Amino acid sequence: MRTDNILVLAACVAALGLAGCSKESSDATSASRKKPVEEKIPPYSYPAPVKGHIKETNIGEFDLVDGIAYSSAVGGTVVYVVSKPIASPLLADAACPLIQAKALALVRNAGFGEVTLDDKGHSKYFAAGTQFHGSFADTSPGGRWWSSTLKLDAGRAAGRVVHRRHGNFEFDLPLSKPEVDEISYGDREQNRRLAANAPKPTEQSAKAAYEKLRDAALRKDSKAVLAALGFDAKQTMAIRGLDGIAADFAAFSDRFLTPGTPGDPSTRPGAGQIRGEGLKASTGRKYWNDYYFDTCGTQLVLTGITEQTQ
Repeated sequence: MRTDNILVLAACVAALGLAGCSKESSDATSASRKKPVEEKIPPYSYPAPVKGHIKETNIGEFDLVDGIAYSSAVGGTVVYVVSKPIASPLLADAACPLIQAKALALVRNAGFGEVTLDDKGHSKYFAAGTQFHGSFADTSPGGRWWSSTLKLDAGRAAGRVVHRRHGNFEFDLPLSKPEVDEISYGDREQNRRLAANAPKPTEQSAKAAYEKLRDAALRKDSKAVLAALGFDAKQTMAIRGLDGIAADFAAFSDRFLTPGTPGDPSTRPGAGQIRGEGLKASTGRKYWNDYYFDTCGTQLVLTGITEQTQ
């Protein structure tokens, strides 16, 4: 074979090799572009500021591990404790600590307990419950079935609550000072409502808040869900790092229906409510659910859901 033919053949082989490498490289680059980058969420944990246990025939029993404490606008210190971590260190300085705590307790399907302690450490009620299976409030005269203590010092609230029938809990929590009036379980039991001049959401804003949250939940986008609930970027990152939160988000998403057609909203000062109808993804059964929102500034925050099959 002539030398010049050999050189031509070698050049062709080299060119084919380069073309093959180029194609492989192109395919690899294309594949890497198609594969989404998995977001790394650092775990978030902290020493449990609450320790206790609740037991009652109708609601079952659960341990208590977290919570918030805040100065009520009408006097006393509200202590709200829950059965799962709710990133309480990041809620302490929130504008609406109770509303945000209730929103996250709803997402996590956490049991709760609550008292409002006066300056002597006494409460007129002992409340406890679950998100979807009932609640109760003991309002025995003089609090004969429970005892409680409270120590306020250096911006913290610490104490103990003991119910002779339904359990007890100890707490050591930052004392929050909400920027708005918040309605506790005890307030509702005493029929206290926000002042008539409190901001009243429009029906349009209630519907928009529901649809925004529902769309995020059905996409299973935990970041968007938390944004729709009013959590900021720092809170959102921490919450998504809580142990077991991924499973809680999945169960929470299932509480939004397809198509989830909203009915006419109802609103009052500081709150809104809307009904959604459709099928539940996990069962294929038809439901109508009521979604309850509280206002935190200009934000409508989901704090309760009732479910009903049709």
